[in-house]
Amino acid sequence: MAANRELENLSRFSKDWRPESIHVEKAGGQTNRNFIVTSDQGKVFVRIPWERSDIVNRDIEARNILALSRNEKTSSIIPKYQIYVLGRRNILDPESQEFDLPDGAMVTSYIEGEQLDGDVLRDKNVQNALTESLHTFHTSGVKFENEYDVFRDEVDKYRSVAEKYDIEQLFSKETSEQIKIIEGQAMEMLPVGGEISTHNDLIVENLILGKDGKVYILDFEYSGRNTRSGLQYDIGTLLGGNMFHNKPVTFDTFEGILESARHVYKEPLNREQIFYGALTNIIVMFWWGTVRYFSVESPNEKTYFRKYVLDRAQGIQDLDAHLRRGRSPPER
Repeated sequence: MAANRELENLSRFSKDWRPESIHVEKAGGQTNRNFIVTSDQGKVFVRIPWERSDIVNRDIEARNILALSRNEKTSSIIPKYQIYVLGRRNILDPESQEFDLPDGAMVTSYIEGEQLDGDVLRDKNVQNALTESLHTFHTSGVKFENEYDVFRDEVDKYRSVAEKYDIEQLFSKETSEQIKIIEGQAMEMLPVGGEISTHNDLIVENLILGKDGKVYILDFEYSGRNTRSGLQYDIGTLLGGNMFHNKPVTFDTFEGILESARHVYKEPLNREQIFYGALTNIIVMFWWGTVRYFSVESPNEKTYFRKYVLDRAQGIQDLDAHLRRGRSPPER
């Protein structure tokens, strides 16, 4: 059950959401605070955002959500957006009431089903459902507001914020410099070109296997018009973003996903770029996690993000070493 402060925040979405009239379940979230709220009107997903405008541009996210909600093809693979607060207004219904909520506060329909994980994704049928939904998204023609370059818009951004802190509390200067060298090598392997709207954060928490057998894509917080090997990078995040999950996507499972994608997309997929996309995604998480470590206060969160960062530092070095040798990535 949510704490009193959270219940107060949730009640600001609707006058009918009084603490005694709703049932609230926490729904995870490393960046934001997410909830499943059940009321007389049914069940919905609610997000109360992390209020760091230097990390997430909510104005851009709002424009991208409008683009998604107006696109006929993407509407079949995403939840229905009901409220998105920007400037105290619901951008999806500008004539509605004002909301005493931060920019990025959001309500969507609730997708009945199960969250994907590495175990669920071993099933070939689920792999096919995932690549079908990704193909629908990537070929939908949706045009996001912002150009997106993973190095400019995530790696450089998070690193510049992280380096304002005493990062040697977490890892050595040698580790930091080594990862910067790997960043440069990865940038060379992911050249500019092939603009396409991409999700850029395909962690399993953002993928739901619906009861109808379709995979639904959630949380377009980091999306954009990817100008740097976009399709290969987005597919690569399925590996990089999920290698450290408690039920990880293994290399064998990822090979199955790639095989399915080759059939569904019916176009050549650059395997080397996809794996460098996975590597780059881990670099993003490394610097993002460093910012999160210095942004949280509780001992439990500090412990969690310390491990998060150090695990990814080791993962970056391991995957880079195997890619440079031209060998298949190791099983984790």
